[in-house]
Amino acid sequence: MMKRTVLSLLSASLLLGSVASHANTPAYVDSKEYKVLIDPSRFASNPSTAAATLLQNLSTRLSALGFDKTVTGNFSAGDRDTLAYYDTAKSCSLMKAGYSVRTRAGDHSDIQFKFRHPDEELSYWTDVSGAGKNKSTKLETDVTPGSLVLAHSTKQDATTTPATVADLIKQFPGASALSSFSSSTLSKVAGVTVTQQEYDGPESDLGQSKAEFALTLWYIDGAATPALAELSFRVEADEDKYFTTPVLQRSQVLNTALGSIGNNWNIANDGGKTSWLYAYRSSSFPNGFCN
Repeated sequence: MMKRTVLSLLSASLLLGSVASHANTPAYVDSKEYKVLIDPSRFASNPSTAAATLLQNLSTRLSALGFDKTVTGNFSAGDRDTLAYYDTAKSCSLMKAGYSVRTRAGDHSDIQFKFRHPDEELSYWTDVSGAGKNKSTKLETDVTPGSLVLAHSTKQDATTTPATVADLIKQFPGASALSSFSSSTLSKVAGVTVTQQEYDGPESDLGQSKAEFALTLWYIDGAATPALAELSFRVEADEDKYFTTPVLQRSQVLNTALGSIGNNWNIANDGGKTSWLYAYRSSSFPNGFCN
């Protein structure tokens, strides 16, 4: 069994209308990403030192869980980007329909259109096609200690930021599912811009695959200290063996460790970065972006 390539994902999206009367083929994800939000205050003064302590605590927890592999390498500062998410203020029409839009500038420059849903086939067969340059589409499993969704997304070169849903549909024809409110204005979610600093480096051998760890810090509107911190690891699907049982079992041990690191790292929030931003209360939206 082989994972689907970006080309096959795009082809399936384009052919969706012509095969609607036939049974859909199974959906195979390109990767699985396991993630958890952790206490951002631990990174206020010295993020690099805090990241090293986090990795030590995670390794200790894995040993207690009987993990039969090791985590090697250390966190070092990686990509730094400015992000903004867009939706309709107050109504949050995109989010309620399962979609999100994100722009990115800095070490990367692109715009992403994403659909998320717990049903794997529904997420896979939902059209997220783009019309821009350097398009890439993927289907990924997003796992937190308490939930699982499938994320189907396309990112492409950023041109202009869509001001309305109609503008979004021009850039991503897959967004035509939102045409019933095409005249609606798109605004920055929470009215804020996010500076995203990533740290990467640690890895763990899982057998036929490997887990690649990342630490992500979010700084709101240029603040000196992070308001959000996420620890995650990604496992790419093997071209020939897909995900073997030992890889999946070890990934679940790692996922359990993420949800129970100890030493007061974990916080009572299992919604992920995007959900966190939608709930963020800023001066522009003191009651939340959707209220």
